[in-house]
Amino acid sequence: MKLAIVVPVKSPSRAKYRLEAVLSDAERSRLALTTAREVFGAVAKLQGYGRFVISDDPAMLEEGRRFGLEPLTDRVNQGQSAAVHQGFAAAWDRGYTAALTIPGDVPAVTPEELDELCRFRPEIEVLLTPDREHTGTNGLRLVPPHAITLRFGEDSFNLHLAEARRANRSVEVKEVEGLRYDLDRPDDIVAFMQLNRQSATRELLTELAVLERVLAATPPRG
Repeated sequence: MKLAIVVPVKSPSRAKYRLEAVLSDAERSRLALTTAREVFGAVAKLQGYGRFVISDDPAMLEEGRRFGLEPLTDRVNQGQSAAVHQGFAAAWDRGYTAALTIPGDVPAVTPEELDELCRFRPEIEVLLTPDREHTGTNGLRLVPPHAITLRFGEDSFNLHLAEARRANRSVEVKEVEGLRYDLDRPDDIVAFMQLNRQSATRELLTELAVLERVLAATPPRG
């Protein structure tokens, strides 16, 4: 199995809109850039794989390049599925027989976790890693890269499972602790801050007192 890793990243100026109740535009942009850099850093430590970043933002492509990822311009700009599809197609065209994608906002993931995910049971055609609620897909490895139709978005985890079964592909679910935590909504911030892993993202959220903001904005129960 010759594998490529593809990281789709939005422009920081358009990212994290579901956190607008607790973060300003500038703070959301800063958070998006910080999380992307942490993901780039984890991917950069892996050797022997193709490493790609895909975005419609030239500055984010340059950030990825700084970490050793090959930049791919998102020429469609129609969301995560379209971006990953372009990245997987580019990997296939370059001779990679498998492709793994993780989002640019999973700052807790470690290089060791990613390497284990890359190597895990190479005979499995569709390998899924869910978010902490088992609704989103925070890791997807396909052998070959076009094994199924991509269904990122609402309830993508179950949609990807259904696609694998529809395509009669072998499928397995693998839990990865560092990939359970993306940062889309205020409650994601609470869960992430409860995870005992030091990171630049955690330091930024602490500096901005975001957890306190989230808890203050949460209506009391009962």
